[in-house]
Amino acid sequence: MGPERIRGAYAWRTFLRLGVPLTFNSDNPGSSHDIFYGLHAAVTRRNRELQPPGGWYPEQAVTPEEAVRAYTTGAAYAAFLEERTGVLAPGRWADLTVMDIDPFVAGSGAAPEELLRGRILLTVVGGRVVYEAGNR
Repeated sequence: MGPERIRGAYAWRTFLRLGVPLTFNSDNPGSSHDIFYGLHAAVTRRNRELQPPGGWYPEQAVTPEEAVRAYTTGAAYAAFLEERTGVLAPGRWADLTVMDIDPFVAGSGAAPEELLRGRILLTVVGGRVVYEAGNR
């Protein structure tokens, strides 16, 4: 990509400053399907090995809340479903995921790498349990 164009890659903070809605997902081909790694990378700008020190273009990092919103309301917006899903509210689809960590606490704490150890405990889609840890 070259040194100039690479500065625009994953420029989350710049996008937010310009009013561009962020959409994160965990199903891009060639990328990790692990939402905890995605949250960690967005908040710290580091990989699983915690590299590079200080983060890759750390000025582009987002807060844990901004990262979670990109996975929820941002994804709903990108799918033209913002009136049906993306938040828990009366009349919306009952889609939710229960994690064993609080990404807001872990992501903004002294050790955001705790995000990498998160696990999904329960997934509900349309009000029906579709995944429960330990019940495969």
